[in-house]
Amino acid sequence: MTRAWVELDLGAVRANVRTIRAAAGPGVDVLAVVKADGYGHGAAPVARAALEAGATRLGVATPEEALRLRDAGVTAPVQLLGSFLDDEVDGLLQARAQLTLNDPGDVARASAAARRAGRPVGVHLKVDVGMHRHGVAPGDALDLLAQIARDPALRLEGLMTHLPSPRDEARSRAMLAPFADLVARAARAGLRPPRVHAAASAALFRLPEARFDLVRPGIALVGLDPDPSPAGPALAPALSLRARVTRVLDVAAGEQVGYGGRWTAGRPSRLVLLGVGYGDGLPYALTGAGADVLLQGRRCPLVATVMMDYVLVDATDLPRAPVPGDVATLFGRDGDAFLPLEEQARRAGLIPYALSCGLGARLTRVVRGAEITSASHRRAA
Repeated sequence: MTRAWVELDLGAVRANVRTIRAAAGPGVDVLAVVKADGYGHGAAPVARAALEAGATRLGVATPEEALRLRDAGVTAPVQLLGSFLDDEVDGLLQARAQLTLNDPGDVARASAAARRAGRPVGVHLKVDVGMHRHGVAPGDALDLLAQIARDPALRLEGLMTHLPSPRDEARSRAMLAPFADLVARAARAGLRPPRVHAAASAALFRLPEARFDLVRPGIALVGLDPDPSPAGPALAPALSLRARVTRVLDVAAGEQVGYGGRWTAGRPSRLVLLGVGYGDGLPYALTGAGADVLLQGRRCPLVATVMMDYVLVDATDLPRAPVPGDVATLFGRDGDAFLPLEEQARRAGLIPYALSCGLGARLTRVVRGAEITSASHRRAA
């Protein structure tokens, strides 16, 4: 048996998509963002579960991510959300991905690639409202929409933007204003595409005016909280990290433990060694950060230095003496007890999805709830 693994609960993903759809309201589609291997959760299973629950399309960051979805049998529409290089565009068309145009020159590049491929390519024009990462200037967008509409090699699928500070509602509304004005002008000119979208996970819950025709949840799909306020959405965490006890050892009061003797036993203590460490993506910054793990459904303090392959936990106060093979939970649920991934990330000084994206390839992936299947993930792009 493996000594450390992550568990993905697809039932939680489906529940989160239903929550997102209810918040977005009728007539608003869901594009499930599954970049970075589904934020470390597994792109293909998350994509399938999201589509089964009512998402209609998918978003990725790289051509390789689009191709991996296709190789996994996912045929729903896939959009590359960022920029593309000249040597990437043919691979994107091979994956039947829709392109995001971020620069005036992208129109000609996309058109040339579509002509090489011998078929039109779907494109979304992105407008920069203040992120200064991707997108064209608002003043250039209407002319570019007209240029796209005239080109038979291009199929205008969407007009979009991205908000850099969705929790700052006043700033976000000020940024949305010129975009909304552009959308209205495009409609008057007969250039409004079928999909207008601006809201990612946080904005779709906080800013109704940002939803337009389509929302783009990413971290919300997997239950990582995009809005930590008390009024935020009730999302179901989809990921747990577990490790088995590999050794139990007793140390005397006053003994220094681990690399550098960074923890000293203040009493006779029973420690357990878990077979997981920073080589698996457990943050080294949890060293001395006051973090806990769950063992026997109880919180036990993580002590000493986080090592590459192991971590030590103080199990002195457990009612039953632990034995090798017992399972500890680094984040997730253990019976009635729950340890949020967000808590571990906060103690490590990380944003939650930096922790989930950093989980290592050495960890076994266990998928729960995959028995539900649907034809929804086989809709043609």
